[in-house]
Amino acid sequence: MVKTKVFIDGHEGTTGLRIHERLSQRQDIELIPIADEHRKDPDAIRACLKAADIAFLCLPDDAAAEAVKLAEGCNVRLIDTSTGRRVAPGWTYGFPELSKAQEKAIAHSDFVGNPGCHASGAISILQPLTAAGLVPADYPVTAFSLTGYSGGGKKMIAQYEGHKSADLLAPRQYGLSQQHKHLKEVVSICHLAQEPVFTPIVDDYYSGMEVMIPFFSQLLTKKVTAKDVWNILAEHYEGCPFIHVLDFGVDKGGFISANDMSDYDDMEIVVTGNDQRIMVTSLFDNLGKGASGAAIQNMNLMMGIDATTGLQLKH
Repeated sequence: MVKTKVFIDGHEGTTGLRIHERLSQRQDIELIPIADEHRKDPDAIRACLKAADIAFLCLPDDAAAEAVKLAEGCNVRLIDTSTGRRVAPGWTYGFPELSKAQEKAIAHSDFVGNPGCHASGAISILQPLTAAGLVPADYPVTAFSLTGYSGGGKKMIAQYEGHKSADLLAPRQYGLSQQHKHLKEVVSICHLAQEPVFTPIVDDYYSGMEVMIPFFSQLLTKKVTAKDVWNILAEHYEGCPFIHVLDFGVDKGGFISANDMSDYDDMEIVVTGNDQRIMVTSLFDNLGKGASGAAIQNMNLMMGIDATTGLQLKH
């Protein structure tokens, strides 16, 4: 078997660690190692990039930009999990479920920008509805997102898993200036005329998240029922192995837990509410379909194999 050679630049971070964990179990992948003492050495990084067929950049934005420069002339395909290149010219947005054309574009791309976790939830709800013409570009979108603390990286994990201060015992709202870094890709991919009012919240549990977007039916392009919204989403994701629109009327016993999809790499969408006020909720693991799982899904497409290979799916 000819193995695909993969380098993970930033394998010590939460996203890189999950990718490494998933790929280390696969017989079709050869991981290119880098010694800890050389992981910030440009020459060592470039040598690894040169040896790889595909590389994951699991780095802060500035470091990822430097890695992209180092990769020039290395004949390596890149999947960047940072913010910087998600909607940049020459890069393909790594959310295959946008359309069959998007899936094909990812499969043939050499440069894929992996989506942000909050953005994945918002886009999974909004994009099919804007594409169907139901949600107008100027709709006043509001989005609420509740996430586990693993999304904050090693520093936040240490805070929550060490001796907790009192403020860590309750949910904490952040992004108070309405300048969250995921908003740009939501606006671009969903073709919105303005940024949503976005409320991200982190809570005292490890992983899993829920993104919730409410709709007033009278503000949409036509008056619809909750079932109509469900129908659009269900049709868009029909047959999709990664995004599952739960049966209409399913309310999970009256409660939706943000960690329902923890440890899985797929996503659930739930439509609730009534015919005037409709709530759509996207449930997934911030490290799964929100980060590492999505990155591996994109890699599988780039390799030309089953997109679910090596991933842990609930459905």
